[in-house]
Amino acid sequence: MSAEPTSEEDPSTFDRARLRANVPKIMILNSFWMFLVIMPVVVPLLESHGLDMQQVFWLQSIFAGCIVLLEVPSGYLADLFGRRRSLILAGVFHGAAFTVLAVAQSFPAFVVFEILAALGNSFFSGSDVALLYDTEAALGERGDGTHTLGRKLLWAQIGETVAAPIGGALALAGLHWPALINAGVAWLPLFVAWTLVEPPRETLGHGHRENFRRILSVIFRTSPILRLTFIALVTYGLATLLAVWSFQGYWRSLGLSLGWFGVIWGAYNLTVALVGRAAHRLERRVGAQWLILAIAILPVVGYGGMALFGLEIVPGWLALVGGVICGFAFQVGRGLNQVVVKGAMNERIPPELRATANSLSSLGVRVFFVMLGPALGWGYDREGYALTFGVVAGLFALFFFTVGLPLWLEIGRESRAKEKR
Repeated sequence: MSAEPTSEEDPSTFDRARLRANVPKIMILNSFWMFLVIMPVVVPLLESHGLDMQQVFWLQSIFAGCIVLLEVPSGYLADLFGRRRSLILAGVFHGAAFTVLAVAQSFPAFVVFEILAALGNSFFSGSDVALLYDTEAALGERGDGTHTLGRKLLWAQIGETVAAPIGGALALAGLHWPALINAGVAWLPLFVAWTLVEPPRETLGHGHRENFRRILSVIFRTSPILRLTFIALVTYGLATLLAVWSFQGYWRSLGLSLGWFGVIWGAYNLTVALVGRAAHRLERRVGAQWLILAIAILPVVGYGGMALFGLEIVPGWLALVGGVICGFAFQVGRGLNQVVVKGAMNERIPPELRATANSLSSLGVRVFFVMLGPALGWGYDREGYALTFGVVAGLFALFFFTVGLPLWLEIGRESRAKEKR
């Protein structure tokens, strides 16, 4: 492994002010990345072109499959050649993807959009987090990792929260309007990424097979708590992703007006932002152990509640209100998972392997989405939302006992061991 700086500038004259500017720029970058006015109405947009829910989930499975192929190589390239270059490539593919979406009218065209979006997300995923950690380390200003991730998540969710009601309002004039506006704003991340500075850091050597053996060994053999933390990050990321692509069809089944989609989507994302921002304070106050327990329980509450309110015997107004309220369980879990669990993993991963480790966690989410997503879409179309959500609630109840509870016990053991020292 080389300890030579990878910055494009001489480290002896390195501009600390420009390096320090990385942190607010990454926050802005995340906000622009998630400024997706199309997202609150993307399922109705696809349905307006003749797609059913199974086809919607097939599209997301194609996206997830591309992520499976691209996520780890892109994260590895970011570790090898620099996070700034990776984020610039991400910006190019992101802008191109939503430009294609604005003119797409058929399933094959939507497939092209998903492939381009997967390329963008693969190069973005993990690179922004790694660049944040590298910047703070280079400046000698490393603080609380969960605090930094909480700020990043806050900015990302503010972007999506602001975009959501705009998208809902534009959809009332026609579903093509959110897509057209998104085609323009999707290029903003590229301009921000271009202004970033690559901090000096240790880099990976070029023994690729050895590097991959090392990252897998670090994650799965270093300690039980790191292994379980990684699995939890994947498991509860999957819970949220499956829910996100279920909400809009579920709302339509309950008779929710399209104009409310943006408002609720914005409220959901604001919840993620606020929970993520407060997560580091919650962790200090109640401890990571109890937050892990909450993260493990919330998907069961969310899916189980939506299943109950989706039953035909429930009055329409109660089903609508109750179903939407249950959706907030996923937003609380997402905010905690993306800060507490992801922060715990990044703190335990060597700096030169962080982008790859973050990409591996995203890859895990996408692999399981490919396996489960189309089945969920089929279930929604054939069996309805209530029964399908009930089955998924049972699945995450199983994960509570096989992932959440063991991690809770392991954190308790680690805490007791530290107290004895």
